[in-house]
Amino acid sequence: MSLPDLQAGVWRHWKGQDYLVLGLGHDADVEGRTVVVYVPLYDVPGPRLAVRTLEGFLEEVAPGVARFAYRGPA
Repeated sequence: MSLPDLQAGVWRHWKGQDYLVLGLGHDADVEGRTVVVYVPLYDVPGPRLAVRTLEGFLEEVAPGVARFAYRGPA
């Protein structure tokens, strides 16, 4: 399976918050499921690391509106 070249660095969520993407990972319970591992760059309750499926991370939330947009290196 060929994976996209997802840049590590700062990504902005379409709602305005910034996140530090660390890279890609795999779901240990679901063969073939790739996840994006990232850290919110703002205060959140609970664990700091977050994951989202690669497909969910790259999807559009509305026509022409990406869920996340690359901002640049950390």
